[in-house]
Amino acid sequence: MRTITTTLLLSLVIAFTSCEKEVNYANNNNSNNNTGGTGGNSTQDIIGTYDFVGISAHTESTVTVNTGGQDLKSVTISDYTSKDNTGTIQITSSQFISNNLGYAIDTIMNVKSYTDNVLIDDSDFPFTETIPGSGSTSPYTRITADSISIVGALGAPSDPSGTIPTGPVGVKLAWSGDTLLLKINSSFTQPITQGGVTGVITESVNGVTKLKKHQ
Repeated sequence: MRTITTTLLLSLVIAFTSCEKEVNYANNNNSNNNTGGTGGNSTQDIIGTYDFVGISAHTESTVTVNTGGQDLKSVTISDYTSKDNTGTIQITSSQFISNNLGYAIDTIMNVKSYTDNVLIDDSDFPFTETIPGSGSTSPYTRITADSISIVGALGAPSDPSGTIPTGPVGVKLAWSGDTLLLKINSSFTQPITQGGVTGVITESVNGVTKLKKHQ
């Protein structure tokens, strides 16, 4: 009976993780954004046309549920660097305009599951995803010489749950030669409901998007 109950609880946690992509973060994003600090050559004008070089990210996703008198928690962690990167981005005084922006992810995610704070499963799973080339427009606001606030999926790394916060997200700017680095370090917590059972999602993303400026 214990094995059956544990299996059912794990299934419920997985269901909550899977449904994260349906949550509307645009209206409920409680970001803790990193927009401060200074960076080398950070006052350089960012307006221009860039090649998309890629994204590197560390993501953590925690789903907590209380059902049947038990506290359930699933923690998913992934680290990746994108490959097969394509596309260009034009940065104007108020927008990021992408064209044929796409990439692929091929890595491993770790999932730990707990019942009443006791670890019941620790497993690794493939995390593979292909983002086909597409275009979008993301408005942004300059906050300081080395930080902006941007709305939209651009620059927000993927995580294994499929969630992409739509903003606004704080982005720190830095330069490495002719490559613009968009650094994101944000987190948010939000309640959700799945099948009549309530849960809470906590997401954190620490990532860097690299754009090489056209000469």
